[in-house]
Amino acid sequence: MTKAIFFSGSGTSYTVNCTVKRSLEIYPATLPALRFLGRRGYLLVLVAPEFQEYRQLQTGLKDKTLSLGYWNGQKEDLELLIKENAINLRESYFITDHYYLQELLFFDWRTILVLTGKGVATLQKLNEEQLKKVVDICKDIYAAAISIALQRSGVDVL
Repeated sequence: MTKAIFFSGSGTSYTVNCTVKRSLEIYPATLPALRFLGRRGYLLVLVAPEFQEYRQLQTGLKDKTLSLGYWNGQKEDLELLIKENAINLRESYFITDHYYLQELLFFDWRTILVLTGKGVATLQKLNEEQLKKVVDICKDIYAAAISIALQRSGVDVL
């Protein structure tokens, strides 16, 4: 079974610059984090509502060796993605600053909240039950990648 990293785009791994024809400004920590996780055998999946964002991220990363999947956030499409890639959600992670957090917090994956984008505001809005479902809170996506590596090695991060 495949383990995967689902990560939201805007706010978690990049910002959208609306002044320059909706171009993406990729956070400096994004590419090293994705490479780090990819080398550890994770299937990398961008969660974004529009396929256009996925294409822009692929172009912006400028790394042809990095394999990146896409999921639009629709539950029925997730089931297909899981089946096609033999993904084990219990071995997978969702990294986000807010995007889809309320709807996807109760899947079998482990959720990591990053404080980039809307992460701080999201953290303040979570109730106690929701907060229990978050396995770690990290500064950025690279810190989340390190947290995942530590969790996989059996180190308790919280």
